[in-house]
Amino acid sequence: MKKIIILAICVVFTLASKAQSNKDEIALVQSAFGMSKQEMVKSFMKLSANESTAFWAIYDQYEAARKEIGKKRIANISAYADNYAELTGEKAAELMDNSFKIQSDFLALQKKTFKKLSKELSPLRAAQFTMFESFIENSIRTEIMDSVPLIGEFDVKK
Repeated sequence: MKKIIILAICVVFTLASKAQSNKDEIALVQSAFGMSKQEMVKSFMKLSANESTAFWAIYDQYEAARKEIGKKRIANISAYADNYAELTGEKAAELMDNSFKIQSDFLALQKKTFKKLSKELSPLRAAQFTMFESFIENSIRTEIMDSVPLIGEFDVKK
């Protein structure tokens, strides 16, 4: 019975991960927060007319890069789901290395965006956005991790 449940979880998760798109991400943010991410940023940042043009240009660049990083994260999670039942040490190391690289890429993107926003707006406004973005990112990561079984969470041998 446990094997069937584990298999079902892995299959559903794999299919869901492979079907993940920007629309799915938007739906996740909207379900968690009740509005689109851009609406949340706009509401939170309360940009002046002078700040708005520069901010949204930088934000659009940031979002494009963040979405590409998100695709890599989904691919890595999907690979984990594909290998969960028979995960080897070698594959686990590969998946963790990928995960560390993805996290590093995201932090580098945040740092780059912080520098741009600091120059165009101010370091305080840049920090405000970066902290808000970290909150959103951590919320999304928590939602994803809540649906991913931990290594050894299910005993697949019984």
